Amino acid sequence: MIAYQKARIFDPDSPKNGFSVQFNPNTLEYSAGIDFRSQKGVAEQGGDGQMQVSEFQSSPLGKKQSARLSVRLFFHSYINELTYSDVRPTINRIRAFLPAAAESAATGNTAPKSSKPKISFAWGTMTHTGTLESFQATYQMFAFDGTPVQAEVSITIRGEDPDVSASINNQALGDISGTDFLQQDDALYLSSLSWLFQ
Repeated sequence: MIAYQKARIFDPDSPKNGFSVQFNPNTLEYSAGIDFRSQKGVAEQGGDGQMQVSEFQSSPLGKKQSARLSVRLFFHSYINELTYSDVRPTINRIRAFLPAAAESAATGNTAPKSSKPKISFAWGTMTHTGTLESFQATYQMFAFDGTPVQAEVSITIRGEDPDVSASINNQALGDISGTDFLQQDDALYLSSLSWLFQ
């Protein structure tokens, strides 16, 4: 029997404390690239005392690739007009991963301190770990008393490149077993589509 697997969201430092999404997404948006940051340098021109500021881009060599995973999740808690619950406590579990300002309890200082909790989104063989860069909730349905009972949540996680880490993990598995998993998967996939080519 094939078990239906739900996507999970969790703290990579304590994965057992995570939770499953209510409905699996139908699309995942993924982008990767190198962060080009403009730097400014100061150059003296011709010895006449005038300073000119020139802009240049830092070299991408040696920089790590970063990636963004964007996903839309759906939440629904309405059964009938007497049986429903507010969806906000559920989606606020995701919002809790947003970088937040924390107070220093030891000194009583109220100055914000940078805090960047890590978040992992895992579904099947794909896991993306990073920082929750954006969170947007759209409430789409309300009970008679105004309680939001359906929401669409869009999140973007910025972090490591899951395709690169997945290929590294697959390569490690292939090295252990002495077989090429990608070739096996391709052959299995093509054989399952043989009906298309008849």
